[in-house]
Amino acid sequence: MDLNLTWDLFILAFFGIVIAYSFIIGRNKTLKIISASYIAILCSDALGNIFGQYLVSSEPFLKMMSLFGVETGDQAVAYFKVLVLIVFIVIIAVRGLYDFDAEDERSWGIRIGVLVALGIMSAGLMISAMMVFVTGSSFIFDGSTADVALQEVYGESRLVKLLVDYANFWFVIPGITIVFLSWFNKKTA
Repeated sequence: MDLNLTWDLFILAFFGIVIAYSFIIGRNKTLKIISASYIAILCSDALGNIFGQYLVSSEPFLKMMSLFGVETGDQAVAYFKVLVLIVFIVIIAVRGLYDFDAEDERSWGIRIGVLVALGIMSAGLMISAMMVFVTGSSFIFDGSTADVALQEVYGESRLVKLLVDYANFWFVIPGITIVFLSWFNKKTA
């Protein structure tokens, strides 16, 4: 059997892992990861833009980055944003100063359905943000131009194209869901 690793396979595996992890940690922790993702997306985008504006333009820095296979400033900014995104999500999700405490007395089928939906939204939010950053775009500032090498990822994969083209939907739906669940769920004392 010949298995080619593609961006589509990576995205499907990422969704599967995040959904499975959502079942392990439960609904309240999945909600915490979603909210941590929002904070991390905005912080990593802003830090990446600052990084790109002040540090990437220096010649010594680009020479140092070429040792790691990073050839352009746009690639360095994209990789920096993804790295900060992942680190911030983990730190906030593990050490964040807040928790969700929703109770759910509905049937097990509905609870499982909600958990699957939250897992899909969590994975979609994270991977969509990563793909937006990898293609050279920004959620905050639209002043950067994407590197041609980074745009190849966008052209190669239908899933990457869907995640990037509909990033606004992936960004807003989990937030609306948290508001909806907050409105209709009981809070423990």
